[in-house]
Amino acid sequence: MKAQLKYKQKLLLSGLVAILVISSFMYMPALADSDGDDEDDDGIEDGIEDENEREVHVEYSDYEVQIESSIQNNGIENEFQVQVKVGSDGLILELEFEEDNDTVETEIEFQVKIREIVEFRDLNADGIYNDSDEVIQVLKLDDFKPIQYTVEIINNATVHVLFVETTDKVFTATLYATGEFADIEGVIVAPTQVKVDVGIHNFNYTELDTQLALKVQFESEQEVDYEEDDETEDEEYGHAEDELEIEISLEQYAGFFSWIETAMVDGVEVDVKVTPLEMVLEENKMYLNYPRGTEIIHDPKIGVSNLLQINTSFLGDNNLLIISAATILTLTSLVLVFRKRFKR
Repeated sequence: MKAQLKYKQKLLLSGLVAILVISSFMYMPALADSDGDDEDDDGIEDGIEDENEREVHVEYSDYEVQIESSIQNNGIENEFQVQVKVGSDGLILELEFEEDNDTVETEIEFQVKIREIVEFRDLNADGIYNDSDEVIQVLKLDDFKPIQYTVEIINNATVHVLFVETTDKVFTATLYATGEFADIEGVIVAPTQVKVDVGIHNFNYTELDTQLALKVQFESEQEVDYEEDDETEDEEYGHAEDELEIEISLEQYAGFFSWIETAMVDGVEVDVKVTPLEMVLEENKMYLNYPRGTEIIHDPKIGVSNLLQINTSFLGDNNLLIISAATILTLTSLVLVFRKRFKR
């Protein structure tokens, strides 16, 4: 009789173990599956790329380029445009997003303007440009060469590339737009955004103990909300690390201007400090602050949030660890319980 009881207890324990193990595998996150197909070797599974592939069209002229990106897939229809303009107001990136609906109205629009470089003496040694610092000179970005436009294959992805440069060659910006996920210089660029490599080259410093700040201004004809966010969408999906952003939102729609928290200054990776976004004379502005250097390269992005079709119903890595720990604890408890019963 005791032998039969022990046999049943062993069967029960084995069944519970099997159920717990199978359950833990059911919660394995889809994006963590390294065995998924990834033909272009960009770290994004082909199924996810297919669901998010967009058509990109570019209208080009010397000082103004319009990038149109649209998708019609599984009942999803939307389009966004990024208009790139250079001139007396600096480098202007104007984003508009439209969703297919009865009114066919623009859902959200805003402009990001990169207008000037400030040389300043950091009197309070906080690493950022503010009212307490001494302005040495302001270089207006108001004289540009014609925009260069090319289409390139970068790591098996078709990428539209724009190159912007001031006539004095001090300021440059290289913009990348793609209809698919693309690995560009080690950065995953989604089809819902445009990557912008900003460069400051051979700046003519007039003092020996100064540094630079790049002025970024935000404008919109709509009553949008601006919010600083320390976790970007790319970070949430595991496509990036150490990013910050300004989220521009209107009701359920949102766009963003983000940047990596480090820049390359004379070949060395350094921290980028940011002057908090503020409204001054009806001007929403912030400054990206860089340590002194001859060659400064930084990596912002502009795009639309919440458009990617990625299955987030699966639990992430942290939750998987919790489930695994709970499984181990449960199994340990069961083993101890049954061992006690076996000894009786």
